[in-house]
Amino acid sequence: MGLLRPLTVPLRTIRLEFLIPKRPIRAWALVSLLVLACSAQADAAESVLYRLFLMDGTTLISYGEFARVADRVVFSIPLGDTTESPALQLVSIPQSSVDWERTDRYSDAVRARRYAETRGESDFAGLSSRVTDSLNQIALTSDPSRRLAMALEARSNLARWPSQNFSYRASDVAQLVGMLDEVISELRVAAGQSSFDVSLVANVTPPTAEELLPAPGFRETMEQAVAAAAATSEPTERVSLLRSVAAALQEPALAGGWAAALHARASSELTFELRLDKSYTDLSSSAIAAATARAARGDVIGVQSLVRTVLRTDDRLGRRRPQETAALLAFLDLRLDEARRLRLARDAWVVRLGLFKTYRAAIAPVIDEMRRSTRALESIRQLAGPEPRLLPRLEQRLVMGKLEIAAITPPVELQPAHELLAAAYQMARRAATGRRNAVSSGNMTLAWEASSAAAGALMLLERAGQELDRLTAPPSNR
Repeated sequence: MGLLRPLTVPLRTIRLEFLIPKRPIRAWALVSLLVLACSAQADAAESVLYRLFLMDGTTLISYGEFARVADRVVFSIPLGDTTESPALQLVSIPQSSVDWERTDRYSDAVRARRYAETRGESDFAGLSSRVTDSLNQIALTSDPSRRLAMALEARSNLARWPSQNFSYRASDVAQLVGMLDEVISELRVAAGQSSFDVSLVANVTPPTAEELLPAPGFRETMEQAVAAAAATSEPTERVSLLRSVAAALQEPALAGGWAAALHARASSELTFELRLDKSYTDLSSSAIAAATARAARGDVIGVQSLVRTVLRTDDRLGRRRPQETAALLAFLDLRLDEARRLRLARDAWVVRLGLFKTYRAAIAPVIDEMRRSTRALESIRQLAGPEPRLLPRLEQRLVMGKLEIAAITPPVELQPAHELLAAAYQMARRAATGRRNAVSSGNMTLAWEASSAAAGALMLLERAGQELDRLTAPPSNR
């Protein structure tokens, strides 16, 4: 007689006599107590359909488990008959829009059914095997206290089963726990303890399960896709959903009825969304181009006016693209900061312009003298001269130029260019002196050293001029 098959006598009339001290052990009774009736189960469905119940009463289908990511709920909504292989559309909606109490209850019920269809029976068979082994050990144990402890452990394992296994066969487990409670009471008496223990009074009756809704048909998936389009705050998801629904209903709509009405609604909403996309795209393109140009001119007021224009346009469009608008405003804020910095730099340049002009006027003769010496320096670089009689005068001019540079104090901003020019004079003087020494000694090594110094002087002179032009030019944001 299987314990969990329909019984011809009440379960409470079955006694575990083999567990009571000084009574004969009946092995067949132990086995008959825990033999489980494994009824045939229908094949589990390939897909598991969950439901998201929204605060406004809308219900959305999730094809498989949904996921909570930050403040969003991400799930796949089926488009078509779920008994076949429907197309899936990834959707995300705000967590705050979901009735989580009901959604979680329904999800637990779905998982419980899935568990029952797949692993429930085999797991329950494993439980029965473990409890049977425990009871066999109890029957073979002579120490009353030890027998009682083992029975209590077996009862605890049974009582935990429903909460850990989606309440699968919880009513059967409750009957078993009740029977074990009676046996434990007698074992307590045999161990010299009170027959009543309040810890044994436990409710293992499963909570009332949420009723599962039937699998949706083609019409319901289409209607829920349109509802999901309204629920999501992501424009790309909304457009994709509406486009998929319109395409799926194109042929069914020819017959009229609900398909024609829903197709017209999806098409209308899709047209509206695409127009919004174009409006926001045009707004972004024009604002970005104008802001870039105005920031390059340091036009702070102009960039600020663009920010106001974007906000007014967004209000007129119903604030339907908050992410795009936020990104555009962030871009404008960067350009506004650039414009302010450029305006400040230009104002500071205007104030310092007089000092720059004074310095350039003072340093101009020194630069001109160095440029007049470039022909001789180029000859030294190429080891091709100049004539020996010209070298002493070249050295003298370069020494004087170095002294003139030292006597000029540049503005702080122009110090790098000033130092480059001083270094150019230093290298030029070394080149002239080295060439003179090479000529007087006929030493080719000294000639090559002079050539290197001349090349360095020419390079430093060019860099000094470029740096001076750059530092004294009006600031720009390039």
